[in-house]
Amino acid sequence: MFEITALSSIAYGLALCATYYVVVSLIKKQFVRIHFRTAFFYITLFCLFGIAGEVFVNNIWQYVYGWPLWEYRLFPAHGGDISYFFPLIWGMLGFYKYINDTVFHRFSPDQHIKPGIIMGAEAILLELVYNGLFLLLFGEYIFYYLPANMGPLSHLSCWQVIPFYFVVGFFTNELIIEQAKAGFHKRLLLRIAFYWMVIGALILF
Repeated sequence: MFEITALSSIAYGLALCATYYVVVSLIKKQFVRIHFRTAFFYITLFCLFGIAGEVFVNNIWQYVYGWPLWEYRLFPAHGGDISYFFPLIWGMLGFYKYINDTVFHRFSPDQHIKPGIIMGAEAILLELVYNGLFLLLFGEYIFYYLPANMGPLSHLSCWQVIPFYFVVGFFTNELIIEQAKAGFHKRLLLRIAFYWMVIGALILF
């Protein structure tokens, strides 16, 4: 088992992102070109909707059922609703979608529902890999789901979060489409900076 530290956790997240990039590049038989401004916009959107949604969904779930849907074990914040590790949780999901949209998906502007459905399905698989591999290497969950409805994979993920991922996939895709129409120009950096101010407020307050 590896020791859980900020450095080892960051290395873990970056290693998985790099691994996926290399795998896709091998499939395409060429390095996938990354437009960093566009990729950072994807990452920012997923971080914003991810942590805002986590706070909202987990608190609503706890209010209705009397217990949280999940609790973060790795660098928890807000009572375990979110994690200070969010840039390499939600950020990784944003990077994953950026690579897939660039290489595989290429959704047309009139496709609104399909991206959310695909994200809902893929996010569950990614959670199982991301959380499960971390558990094997470090002996701890990144996040622990309380429902036990996935057999031997229970607590790594759960079926109840699929609608949440669908909503995140839908709204992020709509914003990405609108931004693509306007162009990923330098002024986009101002919008990204504003989004990160909102993210900072959610984390700190």
